[in-house]
Parts: sequence; C-alpha cells; structure tokens
Amino acid sequence: MNRVQIFVLASLGSVIVAEAQGRPARAPDAARVRESVRAYRVTHQAEIARELVSLLEIRNVASDTTAIRRNADFLVGMLRRRQISAQVLEAPGNLPAVFGELKVPGARRTIVLYAHYDGQPVDTTRWATPPWRPTLRDKAIEDGGGVIDFPSGPRAEFGDEWRVYARSASDDKGPIVAMLAALDALRAARIAPTVNIKFFFEGGEEAGSPNLRKLLVRHKNLLAADAWIFSDGPVHQSRKMQVVFGVRGSYGVEMTVYGPSRALHSGHYGNWAPNPASLLASLLASMRDSDGKILIAGFHDDVKPITDADRRAIIGVPDNDAELRHALTLGSTEGGGARLSERIMLPALN
Repeated sequence: MNRVQIFVLASLGSVIVAEAQGRPARAPDAARVRESVRAYRVTHQAEIARELVSLLEIRNVASDTTAIRRNADFLVGMLRRRQISAQVLEAPGNLPAVFGELKVPGARRTIVLYAHYDGQPVDTTRWATPPWRPTLRDKAIEDGGGVIDFPSGPRAEFGDEWRVYARSASDDKGPIVAMLAALDALRAARIAPTVNIKFFFEGGEEAGSPNLRKLLVRHKNLLAADAWIFSDGPVHQSRKMQVVFGVRGSYGVEMTVYGPSRALHSGHYGNWAPNPASLLASLLASMRDSDGKILIAGFHDDVKPITDADRRAIIGVPDNDAELRHALTLGSTEGGGARLSERIMLPALN
C-alpha cells in the first residue's frame, strides 16, 4: 500500500477526534485511536487497496473535462456510500469540486479535509507501466522494485515498503482514500467524531486552480469551518508522521531579456553587445544573496517572524539535515547553518 496512505490514515484518525481533548468523557485516548486505525488497516488492506485502484484507474488530467467529471461523480459515490451528504460544486469556468459533509450531533467545531483529485499531464513514454493501470511493486522502482499482484482476501498482508504506481497515487488520490478509510476505521471501533467534518476535493489543482477563488466565494457559507486540513504534501524525510501548520504558496514570474537580434561571436562582439544570459544572471543575483536572503525591497514587510514557540516546535522535529546533505551530495546549505525545518518557514526565491 502507498506509504502516504498509511501515514494519513493514522494522522487523520487522530485529527477527527482531537477537538474534544480536554473532555475525557467524550474523547478517546489518542493511543486507542491510533491502535484502532492500525488494527482496521491491517484487517482491511485489500479492501482499501481495491478502492484506491478503482479511483486511480480513472484518467484525471484537468484538460480532459469529461474524465474530470467521471472522477467527481465517482468521489460523490464514495462519500454517499458512507452516508456522507455529497454534491458537485461548480462555478463558471471552473473545474468541478466535490463537497461532502458529515454533521456530528453536539459538535461545536467544523473542519474541512482538503485534497485534489486531478493529476499532472502524462508522457507515457517515460512510464515503466501505464499511468492509469495501477501497479504494485515490492519496493520503490528506483531501488529495483518488481511488479507483484495485489493481495486479496481478508487480512491480506501488505509489505511496509510496497508501492502503488499510477498517476496521482500519492499526489493526491491516495490521501482521499485514506481520509475515508480513517473514518471507516473510527466507525468500526465505535469511536464517534467530535467535530463536524466537511470534505473538499478540488479538480484543478495541478492546472493552477483556475478560478478556484470564484468557487470558494460562491459557496463560502457551505465551506465555512474552523480549520482546513490539507492532505497534500510529502512524507517527512525521517518517514515519521507530521502535521504542518501552514504551507508556502508559490507563483512564477516570466521575464524577457533583450539582446542582439541574432547570434554573435563573442570574439568579435563580446564586452560590447549585451549578452542576455549575463543580463539575466545579474538580475537574479541582485534579487537574492548567496545565502538565500531575498534582497527585493519590501519583500519581507508582511512576513511574520519566527516566534519562540515556533523555534521550540522546530527543536522537537527530528533533525536529519546531515543525512539529507549526504543523500543530496550537498557541499553546503544556505541559511547560515539553520535547519531545513526553520528555513521552509521563510519565503524562498528559486
């Protein structure tokens, strides 16, 4: 089973009941939650994998609107089979999103679990196996993992290092299946959620979320919540579960640098005719220093500084920077020796 799915199963199981910590009569022990989810996964792995495979078999490139609609309809069915109210949300010019809601009697808070079901475009010549024919391997393909059959039957065993290969297996259909399997696990253990749960599955994230703002504005009351939890990110390098309190956004800038109207010989025109490559290198060098600090005037004005509480939390994160430097063959790092956990809390210009 995809490792991302295993990790998300356990973490989401804890999140769904976390709001009631401090009310012992209603909130189960966190260790019991984790053990219940683990036990359910162990005994239902084949069933969970089948649902994942069925979802992965549906083409999901955002430009194929017919396929995107098939994904949305399939997800609505997954939610409704679990007695979760579900519908497709649309706005003009927007790829459809799937919304689900599970109201919990007595709950005072609401969370939204986010994931996206679309995937990147595919160059099939670069795939070892067809991207929409999910394939199971006994370890990572870069480590020589071989193709094996999906186990079946109750209590079918899945190796910890097995991998499911398909478009969007981890980014980001795997977490969708994990969310719902976590809810199944809690129900099987008769552990009631202590928060209202909403689901928002986006259909155009890999295409840049075109017009997503319109969708959120049109349905702002439906999507209102105390917190959004995004299941869309990498496993921590230590391979331990992690919860990240916020993420860095990203945007791109296209720059055009002008030079001579045709190619020129450097021996005849060098140091006289401007070289676009040199101009661009100088421009980029003026925007950041050699340690990664952004030099653009005013860029950091609205960036919140790292607090003492942030630093204490960073100290608690496993420090595997040395192992990463070795694995990536880095002779040095930026940031004056600061840890990766701290550096990713600041803007970057790359």
